[in-house]
Amino acid sequence: MPDFLRAQSTPIKRLFGFGFHLFDLVAYEVLYRLSPARKHWFFNGGYLPFDPDFVEYPEFPGEAHCAMMYHQAGRTQIKELGIHPKDILDVGCGQGGGLVLLSRLFPEANLTGTERSLSAVALARKRTAPLVTADIQRGKSNRIAFEPESFDLVISVGAPTYFGLTTFVQEAAKVLRPGGVISLSGGYRQGNHREIEGELRTAALASGLDFISYKDITPNTFASLKADLPRREIVLAKVPWPFSLYAHKWADMPGSREYEEYETGLRADFAAVLKKPDS
Repeated sequence: MPDFLRAQSTPIKRLFGFGFHLFDLVAYEVLYRLSPARKHWFFNGGYLPFDPDFVEYPEFPGEAHCAMMYHQAGRTQIKELGIHPKDILDVGCGQGGGLVLLSRLFPEANLTGTERSLSAVALARKRTAPLVTADIQRGKSNRIAFEPESFDLVISVGAPTYFGLTTFVQEAAKVLRPGGVISLSGGYRQGNHREIEGELRTAALASGLDFISYKDITPNTFASLKADLPRREIVLAKVPWPFSLYAHKWADMPGSREYEEYETGLRADFAAVLKKPDS
């Protein structure tokens, strides 16, 4: 279940959650077109501390903590599996920063990205073109529309919680080749790691996938958030009203309920790896 619904508990609140989702779709278009977000490479919250083998590329000034989340998904979490993907899919690729980083980790791989925002698709195509060859398409929040067994590696940072975990696993499994890997991360307000891991394990089993690993990364994402607060304040000051109110919540700023849930232990951020058995 998507985060905005999982956090609700009554029919009225669920209806409000649905209305907020509609606003969320509009807000994403506005943020990618009119806000300072269009000048940045990433929308994820980031991950700290840096891994010893993490490289701070000059393309991402001030966003190394966000690039680190993709380093986790594309290298650290799957390093022991020893995979060498030929075709990689980034679900929810945003402005394309993850695709650029993945091109550094896997320079021989073909790269594809999907993003639900039309504005983000246009922006990602423009920004990545000088740096990497990637096929960037508009996607949906409930379907991964590619031919079966098209990819060796499916990466997703944040998007699984918009799909709903079970739906995401089902969809990603369809486009994954035998021997391929799904490396994902996400977060839930009022989340419970036991329930989240259980849902992922059940979805993996139903889709014929091996469950490789699950990790609580909340301390790492909260550390990244706190380190990034000064930059976020500067950026949010330039977001037009009324979207600035939404952006304040979306960015988990101090004073928001989202930030409070980090402080009180009600936030659950996670990373997981699933693998399709070899044929």
